[in-house]
Amino acid sequence: MAAKKNYQFFLNLGLLGFSFFLCLFESSVGKENFLKKTVKDKNYNFYVGNLVETHKSSSLSTSEENSVISSTLKIFADKQYDYDQNIFLAEGNVKALINGGILRSDLLKYNKSTGILAAEGNIRFSKGGQYFRAKEFKFNLLKKEGIFKDTYGILDFENVLNDLKIDIKSNENEAQNITNNREINIYEDGIEYAFGNINLRENKITRSNKSKGSINNWRFKSDSITIAEDGWKSNRIVFTNDPFDPNQISFEGLDVIAEEENGKLYITSSKTNLILENRTKIFLGKRIFGDKKKKKNKLEFIFDGKDRDGLALIRRSNIKNFNNNIELDIQPQFLINRAIIGKTNSYKNSQNKNINFSDLFGLNITLKANNDIWSFNSINDLSTLNTSRFLNGFRHSSTFKRYFKMPILEDSSVNLFTTYRSRAWNGTIGETEIKSAFGGFIEKTQLFKTGEVENNLNIRLGTGKYEAEKFENSEMISLWRSSIFASLDSEYDIWNSNPRNLSNKKLSPLTPVFISPELVFRTNINSAYFKYQNGSDQGFLKLSFGPEIRVGNLERNFLDYTKISVMPGAKIKFGNSPFKFDNAIDLKTLNISLMQQIYGPLIFDVASNLNIDSGSKNYGDYYDTKLGLLWHKRSYECGIYYHPNNDAGGLYFRINGFKFANSVKAVF
Repeated sequence: MAAKKNYQFFLNLGLLGFSFFLCLFESSVGKENFLKKTVKDKNYNFYVGNLVETHKSSSLSTSEENSVISSTLKIFADKQYDYDQNIFLAEGNVKALINGGILRSDLLKYNKSTGILAAEGNIRFSKGGQYFRAKEFKFNLLKKEGIFKDTYGILDFENVLNDLKIDIKSNENEAQNITNNREINIYEDGIEYAFGNINLRENKITRSNKSKGSINNWRFKSDSITIAEDGWKSNRIVFTNDPFDPNQISFEGLDVIAEEENGKLYITSSKTNLILENRTKIFLGKRIFGDKKKKKNKLEFIFDGKDRDGLALIRRSNIKNFNNNIELDIQPQFLINRAIIGKTNSYKNSQNKNINFSDLFGLNITLKANNDIWSFNSINDLSTLNTSRFLNGFRHSSTFKRYFKMPILEDSSVNLFTTYRSRAWNGTIGETEIKSAFGGFIEKTQLFKTGEVENNLNIRLGTGKYEAEKFENSEMISLWRSSIFASLDSEYDIWNSNPRNLSNKKLSPLTPVFISPELVFRTNINSAYFKYQNGSDQGFLKLSFGPEIRVGNLERNFLDYTKISVMPGAKIKFGNSPFKFDNAIDLKTLNISLMQQIYGPLIFDVASNLNIDSGSKNYGDYYDTKLGLLWHKRSYECGIYYHPNNDAGGLYFRINGFKFANSVKAVF
């Protein structure tokens, strides 16, 4: 049965036109010329099951004959010939309706005695979200093999098998209704690779990060693709996620095969090269395209100068799932810098800098569990497997959240937490450590709109016991703390540029989305009250406000994009916290952020806070500074970030995926 299923699948793909490779395309259907008067004044209806001779000279066995699927093949052409019901030939504006798909060519020929179905000249096929072109197509029903030559295609991985499977209920109307009316290319998904110890959640230009680990829609081309009973094969295929030509990024796959597994199509390239701007070629090794989970463990690098003395190698294993709602992720680590240096500087509480073999290894264990009303997340990080350093090398945090309704606050959540050796940053004080803490709080978050003003409200009430550094020095103290906290972020659009006629506009080479200049006014109100076990308390009210302006469209190469935000803030405070991590300092601040195109795709990104309180000993100090240099293009982007106050940094590379519009041309 499995062999029969595989044969039927690949036969369907051969007859329907093409179900290969990494891409999605929804093509508009061109105007057709139907000529009713040909050699014979009739339309021909053929069935795949009848296309093979079944008389005594046929080489098909009974089981093989039964494995051929019945499918309606309706053909229109300028001329049609039927030679003794053995050779069928159609030429001139050939249009074949095959179970909801449309196959066009200059010539279509079928030889019943040899079992060869062939098409030549300007071959085009479209069905659903799939499209392909070729110069020549030939498929042998007897030998179950065929070939495409000079092929270009656009496929949708998610729907390719459904679009190209044979369905005897399909009809001509379905074939004529595949036209896609989408006129713009939509940024939809992507793949991201990151290195370092910073988390890049959102692109500040696109205001989103749609990377989900895979790209669904690809364009591809190949000189030759061979269809065999066990799958598709090609010596070389080039494919791109870019909707326009010349493409900005492409992948060259060598020794490529395609296979169906669990109802999905996967493409495996034995050797893969990444090609940037049709110039720079980078070898990537073996790659699998599609949503297939990688079975093999993969190695990645991180940089952690705080706990791991620098560079470390991670061995990422497949996430283990239990009962569909529990995930366990275990990551063994090898500490490269520590092994090279031969000592460690990561444990300040230890005078012993020497290491042994177990100090060269670390471990990260993450456990997640959830259902409709609650979630649990636990992160456990070991920077050494040396048991004598366990307390100094272990960091832990766990949270349990349950959603419920309560009076006044309505939809809310109750949160329980535990933490051990948690890092915290407090303005110009810098980094401090919470040695241990546990407790809980009730939280309410709500988005709402008042007139033209968009608001985000957050309210939190809770209590917990904290062991953390004292405000005056590094001495550890342990106290209970009760707290009430509220914040309100508001945003008002003062000005937006007039919407453009997007249907007549092509995406810029420098961004995957259209950019509209705007002027926005933002406000932030924070208030809190803390009560401590030793009788002390602290309260504050902080107001920040200011404009954010974005000008330019990132369409030209020089200074065509600027985004600047300036938000001064003032804080009114009474009392003091005994802890360093939550003491309200920096009573007057200025938050500044700037993104500026320098030239072409090169963009500078900086954000920082400045203490402008003349009465503070930290007056004039910057904190929470982030510096970035980006190479930002339509189909991909990369960048480097550095956070000097936190001694953190990283590199990233992101590939953008699109839903292709009708404007996508079948060339690259």
